[in-house]
Amino acid sequence: MSHYRLLSFAPLALLALAMLAGNPLLAQQQPAGAISAQQVMQVLAGMREDLNLANARDKQLSMRLDALEEGITKYAKEVEDLRAVCQELARQNQTLETRLAELQRSLEADQKARKEEWKALTKDISTMVRNAAPAAPPPASSVPAKELTIIAGDTLSSIAKAAKCTVAEIMALNPGLKSPDDIRVGQVLRVPAK
Repeated sequence: MSHYRLLSFAPLALLALAMLAGNPLLAQQQPAGAISAQQVMQVLAGMREDLNLANARDKQLSMRLDALEEGITKYAKEVEDLRAVCQELARQNQTLETRLAELQRSLEADQKARKEEWKALTKDISTMVRNAAPAAPPPASSVPAKELTIIAGDTLSSIAKAAKCTVAEIMALNPGLKSPDDIRVGQVLRVPAK
């Protein structure tokens, strides 16, 4: 509340009289100590106008103050909301870091277990290979055979024609051949001897 509002009209009248009594211009127009009612009314009217202006200014300032206080309250609420969001994000971050650490430990344990399984499997396979019976030699063919070394330009068909046998007979005598095209220069093949 403004200090202007506390003023009442009785003190205003006294103040007006004091101002008039001290005003040298008014003192020249009137006999000593005489003040007209009109002069008092003019001074009072001026003071009322000043008071009204002061009250209007006070009202404007009060409205601005109210707006500022409202803005401060709004910003304080926003700051509080942001603090709450930051705290929630910090809590979620902590939860994620904890979960990440758990996953890391789980992954390391899983990798260690897989490594141990791999070692055990490798050891089992090595033992099985060492203990495995040697492969049986290929059965001796009842068909007499002779050996022939492949030279450039040979095909299994041309070799079969020259040996007077079939490609299938040559393949049966050479179990390492997977197909008729599976020959190379310098390779030794068994062919039926007829």
